[in-house]
Amino acid sequence: MKTVKLYDGDHYLREFEVEVVGVDACGVELDRTCFYAEAGGQAGDTGVLGGERVIDTKVGEDGVILHYMEDPPGFKVGDEVDGILDWGRRYRIMRLHTASHIMEYFLWKRYGYMKRTGSYVDDKKDRADYVHEDRLDPDTLKLVESDTNVFLAEGHPVKIEVDDEGMRHWSCGPVEMLCAGTHVRNTSEVGLIKLKRRNPGRGSERVETSLAE
Repeated sequence: MKTVKLYDGDHYLREFEVEVVGVDACGVELDRTCFYAEAGGQAGDTGVLGGERVIDTKVGEDGVILHYMEDPPGFKVGDEVDGILDWGRRYRIMRLHTASHIMEYFLWKRYGYMKRTGSYVDDKKDRADYVHEDRLDPDTLKLVESDTNVFLAEGHPVKIEVDDEGMRHWSCGPVEMLCAGTHVRNTSEVGLIKLKRRNPGRGSERVETSLAE
């Protein structure tokens, strides 16, 4: 049975009470959770479950979400436990994830469309790789950074809508895409960002987005 994703309904939910439905070497399974399971290039959540440390959250077989514990848990199947999200870490991920979508919009406006080949966001930074033969001009990248920061400071609302097929559509002003990750409600929550260019390999350029704090 698939785990109910409480975070789909509320990205700001940080504490919850749940029933333990499975405990084994692969992790702890709950009937529902607000811990985001690593997917779509977003890192899994950490926190506390039943007073014990959760160090990662991933998707297992058949849509089951597994909570990986720092130590073997002291609770068992059938127990009711409290879950507490590491909110500071999750909130940074939400801010960076939202900023990365805005950054990409202005990146394409300045450089032209580049195919994204991979991305990953955690609480430290967002990393996005693009097909590009030449080095990204640093002066133009500074303009992308400025464009993004101006847009973020304007305070645009972020909207997420679910279609009839269960696909989650993310939009903010002129920016739209499919995304099942967690995000802030308004760009004003992000603050300022800074961009850095990396070279992950021939024919590819990486843009790293981090919070300027």
